[in-house]
Order: sequence, then structure tokens, then C-alpha cells
Amino acid sequence: MMVEVALVEHDDFSREAEERPGTVGQAMTRKVITLEPDMRASDAAMRLAAEGIAGAPVVDGGAVVGILTLRDLLEREGHTTTQTTGPFLRAERHLAKLTVADVMTRDVVTAEADWPLTRAILLMDEAGVNRLPVVDERGRPVGILARDDVLRAIAAALRPPGVVHPGAPKLPPDP
Repeated sequence: MMVEVALVEHDDFSREAEERPGTVGQAMTRKVITLEPDMRASDAAMRLAAEGIAGAPVVDGGAVVGILTLRDLLEREGHTTTQTTGPFLRAERHLAKLTVADVMTRDVVTAEADWPLTRAILLMDEAGVNRLPVVDERGRPVGILARDDVLRAIAAALRPPGVVHPGAPKLPPDP
């Protein structure tokens, strides 16, 4: 028995894949936790842990100048596995002597809110990052796009119209 498979033209697929999940602005988290370059790295690590996030943009003069992740902190301390509690957070450790500017990634990759979400997904993949600060035309943070945001947007695009994930928050979306 021969089965015929209808292949979607690449251009048609690309067009629908770009339009269906929406824009970065629709998917991003608007509440951005930011860090300052001159804060102690150990304080930044505790703040990330307290907020339940693995990274945050570093802002100076209102503009994004870097990004700090738990991975940056762990690598600086010589840890190779993820650790969110324990000795690397203690004040007597090396991080207490460093600032966020000493540890942050300076070559930060950013996105813009009006980009198609697919453009940001490709950028995240190519850059090997798990989050993108979303900035305005002056480089000021207006949101953050994390892998979880991308996953939620794609899942929402795949669901039939009007169907909401049962675990979705009951709060209204950001304005």
C-alpha cells in the first residue's frame, strides 16, 4: 500500500511558523528583574535564587550592558554542575569579593518586542542562550524572553482557538 504524503512548501511553512506564535512582545515577560554592575556578585546570586530565576540583565544608566546567569557565577567559582544553594552563596567565598561587572557576560544578545518570535528563537539557538533581554530603541529593558516564554507561546499557537491550558494563571495578561 502506497501512502502519499503532502509536503508543505518551505515558504508556506516558514510564513505560517513566523506568524502563528506571534511576536516577542506577545510572548515575553514584562516584569524584568535587573541587576546593577556594581552590586556584589554574591548578593546578585542570592537575588536570582530568591526570585527563582537563572539569569537577569545588568543595567547601567537605564540600558542593558550585560547579563548575569547562575552559570556565570558557578563557572567563576569553579563549579561545573548547577547549584542554587550552599557554599558558593556564603559571604566568605570568592564571589563576595567580586562585583556583577566582574562576572557578567558583556556581549549580551538582545531582542526587540516587535520581532517575530521565530526570529528570537533562531537567535537564541544560534547564540546558545536561554534568555534574551528585550530592549527598546535606546537599549532599555522592556521585557525578557526566556525558554519558558517561548514554549508557552508555541503551545498556545498549537491549541485550538479559545482553549487555555488548564494550568494557566488566572490573572489577566500584561497590558
